Amino acid sequence: MIMSKIKTLCLSVVFAAGCVSTAEVSTRAKNPASSNVAAPAELSWQELSLPIDINFEFDEKSQVLLDANSTGPVASFIIPVDKTPIDMVLTSHVDNELTLYIPNILITNAKGEELYHIKSNEFRYIPARLLDGDQVQTQLTVAPQVGTRQVNILIYTTIEDLKGSTTIIHPAKALAIGKGNQPPSIPDLTATHSKYGQLSLTVSSANQLPIRPTLDYMPASDTKHTDYLNSIQYSVEQGDMDHAITLLNEAEKLGIPNARATFINAVQIQNEHKSAEE
Repeated sequence: MIMSKIKTLCLSVVFAAGCVSTAEVSTRAKNPASSNVAAPAELSWQELSLPIDINFEFDEKSQVLLDANSTGPVASFIIPVDKTPIDMVLTSHVDNELTLYIPNILITNAKGEELYHIKSNEFRYIPARLLDGDQVQTQLTVAPQVGTRQVNILIYTTIEDLKGSTTIIHPAKALAIGKGNQPPSIPDLTATHSKYGQLSLTVSSANQLPIRPTLDYMPASDTKHTDYLNSIQYSVEQGDMDHAITLLNEAEKLGIPNARATFINAVQIQNEHKSAEE
């Protein structure tokens, strides 16, 4: 009975989390007649303000850059900077049809001079877990040059990227691993690389709180361990499941032990309390 209630609560958390508002940004050209261009300068560049937490999609209506690097739909953003470094996380999500847009990132200054160039092979695969599906992701810190007031972010894919594929852990294996069990001996899946896909971008400066879970994998201190576990339990007790799940994700990425067990136990206790009240 308790397990049934936990499943019900977790499902309600999934649906609630799905309603969290994240800005949707279009990748379409301002002028549809010039949606296919041959140089970055001809793209429609969107100005964004920090902090940034956006989703965007590449489809048949997206602007297309065809040059020595890019071979399909692209996203082009202008981000204001000052003397403070900015942290950026770009994620590309595997869709239900097992296709995936493999991105590259070119960061330039206002003059178009290259500052950073992150290739597709620098993205790492992250298996599905909790509320997040399979994805590839990279994180970087951009330290602006002296006198720089903006950086240009170009996200694109290449001919070579489209020829490849990404191995996806079979859901049954992922479930077993998540439970600490021996994974079954079954083949993994393959995500075909596509020029279309769903992506998300998070950017924040050093003087702003992170707006998505940090990807820092350095071991956390014992004090931080306790703080996270207590915060997870308190959030569940207060019924703030979105915050509890965010803390759980952060804790697991920081390598804090017992985070998932703390979350599950807190949910179970809450369900027992509700059952006793009925």
